[in-house]
Amino acid sequence: MHRDDYVAANRAAWDAAAPHHKAHDQFTKLARGFAQPGFSCLDRTASERFAALGVSGRDVAQLGCNNARELLSVKNMGAAHTAGFDISSEFLAQGRELAALAGLDCDLIETDLYKIPARYDAAYDLVFTTIGVHGWMPDIGAFFAVVARLLRPGGRYFAYEQHPIVGMFDEARPGDPHRPVSSYFAHEADEAAEGLDYFGNAEYPAPVKYWFQHTLSDIVTAALASGLALEHLCEYPHNISTEAHDIYENQAAQFPLSFTLVARKLDEDTGP
Repeated sequence: MHRDDYVAANRAAWDAAAPHHKAHDQFTKLARGFAQPGFSCLDRTASERFAALGVSGRDVAQLGCNNARELLSVKNMGAAHTAGFDISSEFLAQGRELAALAGLDCDLIETDLYKIPARYDAAYDLVFTTIGVHGWMPDIGAFFAVVARLLRPGGRYFAYEQHPIVGMFDEARPGDPHRPVSSYFAHEADEAAEGLDYFGNAEYPAPVKYWFQHTLSDIVTAALASGLALEHLCEYPHNISTEAHDIYENQAAQFPLSFTLVARKLDEDTGP
């Protein structure tokens, strides 16, 4: 399949999941939260990293923003212009609803992330992604090329991601969910027809979706190849993905469940 085919299939899968997410009480909680001034859905790790990066007065973009809950939280931390890019028109509509409740001005743009228009080049001081975005990217190198062109010189990319090791396991595996079911180094597209309602786990006729396993070295190497300089990489034992993955926390032999990465776009005049 061509990269565009994977993107189109995943767009259909996310659009189909959107009504199920909105019907869940998680969306109701978000709506109530953003109706209050200064609300944030960010956990401690993300909040501390954004504070360390300094978002006040900065122009910030989120790639794969879903319903924009994290981007709106960053806006409430004092970010200046904010923009969210996503393939799902249905989730972006939910994001606009949350932004209206919060009284926040935030641009939400429907687009294939690989085809973000050139007018957004060098427009942001900070570009960030969260929970799973890397895994939806068929071509991780091309993804980081987009990140690099969106950033101003000296701007930073921040990822708060599910660790690739988690992709080796299936929490629903009968008997032994802690036994790996796939290779850490698998690079073939993982095709599945299960729905994407990770809030309520609703069963519904779901379009086929495609997930891609990228190792941590794949991700770091792609960032470096795009012209970014690695500034920070930290792995954590806590789960930031679906609640079902909580079973992998607090183990005697603990593997990493999440990580944060910060990389800076080099200034051509000053270099590293």
